[in-house]
Amino acid sequence: MIRWAIAAAVACAACVACGGAADRERRGDEAYGRGQYDQALKEYRSLVDGKAHPRIWAKAGAAALHTGDLRAAADAYLHLAGEDPARTQEAAEGLEAVARAAERADRPDALQQAVVGLQTVAPDRVPGPYALVLAQKEGAEPAELVSLLPRAIAAAPDQATVDSLLALHARLLQQTSGCGQAMFQYRAVLRRAQDTSLVARARNGAADCALSLGQRSVTSGRDEDAALWFAEAARMDSSSATGRRALYAYGEIRLIQGDTLAAALAYQAIASDPVSDSFSGKARARLAALGLTPAANPIPRPDSP
Repeated sequence: MIRWAIAAAVACAACVACGGAADRERRGDEAYGRGQYDQALKEYRSLVDGKAHPRIWAKAGAAALHTGDLRAAADAYLHLAGEDPARTQEAAEGLEAVARAAERADRPDALQQAVVGLQTVAPDRVPGPYALVLAQKEGAEPAELVSLLPRAIAAAPDQATVDSLLALHARLLQQTSGCGQAMFQYRAVLRRAQDTSLVARARNGAADCALSLGQRSVTSGRDEDAALWFAEAARMDSSSATGRRALYAYGEIRLIQGDTLAAALAYQAIASDPVSDSFSGKARARLAALGLTPAANPIPRPDSP
């Protein structure tokens, strides 16, 4: 008897809760119909604390868009796509509307949220111009920008913008995906760019990446690949710390391979450089072990193995 009473009480409470939810949704619909979007959004928000029905997320997104609460609108449309994959197209259209409104209102935070949301639910629908706007704003997350930059580059209006975005893409790839992908972008910047400061930054990034890839190749036992990477890093600027480290590593690899001449040329280039550091001493020691002494005039560094 007691068990039956408890079950009946639970069922009654559930009915009341369902009735309350239905009433709130109805009040939200009525407010929306009257153009009272703030009130409608308030009612819909009261229903999305838990796992709301997809239609509630759709209604909340539309109401939030009307009120100008663009971040709430973007969040609602993302939930709509997550709760009901069959409504992904509807969610994407909502996110596109949020992006347009954010651009008109100069709201980079909302634009970023909407465009990143589009990238998540419908990557093919991210417009190049929006990706470009987002790429040129400060504060965007690197992991999010990496996937958007190819579209932004395609929408760039001139060579200078393309070159700048290529350099940004290279740097973000280096931070997120690794140097293997970043090197393609760095090389493109070095081939194309006319801005000397941009070229200098790309050269530094490429040198760091080439050195890293060379070290990885050594660890993997691929000495010939390592020599190629070290030579590329040294070509960028053999007087920098990265370049000198790469040049010394290149000499070490060539020495292991039995190419004493190539190794000696690398060591000589380091030892005869005006820059003095730990690699200078190491290079002189290697030359001495080979029965050589540093020449008075620098010997050109090896351009390629």
